[in-house]
Amino acid sequence: MTSKELLRRSAALLAPPPRQTLSQWAEANFILSGEYSSKTGEFRCYEFQREILDSFTDPRAETVVVMCATQMVKSLFQQIALAYSIDKAPGPVLMVFPADDDAETFSKERIAPMLRDVACLQGKVSDARSRDSKNTITHKRFPGGFVALVGAQSPNKLARRPIRYLLCDEIDKYPLSAGSEGDPISLARKRTITFRRRKKIVLTCSPTIAGRSRIAKAYHESDQRSFWVPCPACEQPQKLLWRQVKWDHSLPMHERPATAYYECEHCKANWSDVQRWRAIERGGWRGVRSFLGTAGFQISELYSPWRTLSEIVADWLKAEKNRETLKVFVNTVLAELWEEAGETPDYEILYGRREAYPIGTVPDRALFLTAGVDVQDDRLEVELVGWGRNKESWSIDYQVIRCYDQQNQPLRTSNPEVWAELHRYLSRDWPCTDGRTIPMMAMAIDTGYRPKPVYDFAKRCAQPGYGPAGMRVGAPRTVIPVKGNNDGIRLLSAVSKENAARKRQGVRIVSVGGPVAKQELYDNLRLPRPGIGAPAPGYCHFPGYSLEYFEGLCSEKRIVHENGSVTWDKQGGARNEALDCRVYARAAAAVFGIDMFSENQWQALERQAAVKTKESDKPKTQMPPPPARRVVRARWMNNYY
Repeated sequence: MTSKELLRRSAALLAPPPRQTLSQWAEANFILSGEYSSKTGEFRCYEFQREILDSFTDPRAETVVVMCATQMVKSLFQQIALAYSIDKAPGPVLMVFPADDDAETFSKERIAPMLRDVACLQGKVSDARSRDSKNTITHKRFPGGFVALVGAQSPNKLARRPIRYLLCDEIDKYPLSAGSEGDPISLARKRTITFRRRKKIVLTCSPTIAGRSRIAKAYHESDQRSFWVPCPACEQPQKLLWRQVKWDHSLPMHERPATAYYECEHCKANWSDVQRWRAIERGGWRGVRSFLGTAGFQISELYSPWRTLSEIVADWLKAEKNRETLKVFVNTVLAELWEEAGETPDYEILYGRREAYPIGTVPDRALFLTAGVDVQDDRLEVELVGWGRNKESWSIDYQVIRCYDQQNQPLRTSNPEVWAELHRYLSRDWPCTDGRTIPMMAMAIDTGYRPKPVYDFAKRCAQPGYGPAGMRVGAPRTVIPVKGNNDGIRLLSAVSKENAARKRQGVRIVSVGGPVAKQELYDNLRLPRPGIGAPAPGYCHFPGYSLEYFEGLCSEKRIVHENGSVTWDKQGGARNEALDCRVYARAAAAVFGIDMFSENQWQALERQAAVKTKESDKPKTQMPPPPARRVVRARWMNNYY
C-alpha cells in the first residue's frame, strides 16, 4: 500500500459522516408506537411531510413554523426532532405546552414509547425515577443534553437555563402572559441566545381567531410555504382548496358525502380520492415571500392520506349547523383562520351593494314584515324589514318620525301626537311587487329611554283586530315592548316579571339579547353577494339608502377583553339608531316565530304569497292621513338609484 493510499484511507476514517436530513434519519431509525399511532412500525415519510422535517436539519433555517390541521404532522414532527437531537445532535431541549398537564401527557404517551421502541435511543435516557431528580417525567437527561417539558404558564420554568432547541406546541392555547413576566414564547426565546447560529426554534399549532392567532402571526412573518399538486388530467399545479370540493346538494343530507369529489380549478376535471392522493405524492412546497431564516408551512386535511373527501364533507355537513362546530372545522380541518363573528363590516361595501327594488315595496321572497322602533328624546326611528326562508331579509322602509308644534319646535316623544304618527305607520298595508298588499305582523319598541309612552301605546294597540302584546303574535300589527340586555347566549329571554300591574293590563316586556342579535347581523352583513334572484340564507338586502344609514348600521364594534368578556362599543361619530332598529326588528321576527317555523308553516306563508288577488278584490293601501303636525322623514329615504 502506497503512502498516498494510506493517507486517503486515513482521511476517510476521520471524515465526518455524510449529512443526513431529518426525514432520512427518521425513515432509517424512527419507529411508530401503538400508544400514539394507528399504523405501527417503521416510519414512512409522506411527501408533504418531508420538507417540514428537513427544515429542522436545514442550517439556514433558524425558526420553523407549522400551521396545519390536526393529525397531520405537527406533534410527530416535534417528537422526531427530539429523537434526532438525542441521537445525532445533542443539546439542551425545552418543549413548551399550554399547561403542565399537557407536558406530562406528552412525556407519558409520546416520549416514553419512543425511548422504548427506537433502537438508537435505547439506553441513552434512563427510566424516570421519583427519587432521581435528574430524570423525571418532565425532565430527562441524555449524553450531551437534556429535555425539559414545561407549561407555558410557569415563568420560572421558561427562564431557568440556556437551551439550544426550543419546541413550542399548540401556541395559540398559551396564556397571554406567563404569570406577570410577559409572553411565554418571548421568555423561552431568550434562553436560546447563547447558542446563536446553532439554535433551532419550532412553533406549531392549528390557527384560531383572526387577529389573535400566534401561529398565524408567525406564519405571516415566514416565507409562507403552501403545498401545490399537479392535476391528474391537465397537470396544472394548484393548492387544494375547500371551495373546489364538490358534492350533490340535491340529495338527502345523509347521501351527499358519498358524492364528494375534488374539481380542478383549471380544467374542471373531477378527482377521485386515489387520484388526489397520487397527486399529493407528486407535489411540492412553494413559498410566497423570500426566505430570511424562517420557514413557514401551512397545510389542511385535504392533503391527508388517511381521510377521504366523503369523510371530510360529512364532518362539514355536521359542523355548518352550529357556529362553534363550524369554527372548529375551519381551524382544525382547513387550517384557516376563523373570522370572529361580530367584527364590524365595511359600511362602504354595504353601500355599494344596494339594490334597485323600490323603497316601501315588498320583494317577492319576503313573506312577512316586522318593524323595530328606537325611542329618542325628540323622535322615533323605525325600520320595516321583510323576512324570508333561512332568515334572508330585505329592508323595506326606514323613517324618522319627528313632530313639531305651532312654533316649529320639536315635540318630545312623551307627546301623544308622536305616538299617533307611529300608529298611522303601524296601520299601513305595504304593497308587494305582485300587486298584493300585506300588513306588518309585529312591531318591537325599545322601552329603555322612555318606557311609559311605550307601555301606553302597546296597551292601546292590544285590542280586537290587533292581537295581544306579548310573546305570541295573535294577529297582524302586534306591538311588543322590548328591553335590551347583555345576554350573549339567548336572543329572547323570558317575559319580564317586573311591575305586575302593567302585566295585568296586558302589557308584557320582552328581553332582547343585544349581543346575540348584533353578532348574527354582522355575520350576515359579511356574507358574499349572491347571484341575482338566487336565494341566499341570512343575506341582508337593502334599497337605495344613503351612506348615513350604513354608517349607523355598522356603528358598533365587538370587543373581546382579556378576561374573555365581550362588549359592544360605539366607534367613530356615527349614531347607532339604525343598528338598534334592526336588532328590534329581528326580535319581533323571533317573537313571530321565524326561528321555529316548520316546513309546513313556511309553505303556508309561500302559498299565501302566491295567491294573486283579483283587481276588484284588492284592498286599497291604507295610507296615513295628513299629520296634524309636520313630520320630517329620514334624509336617506329619497336617495333612490
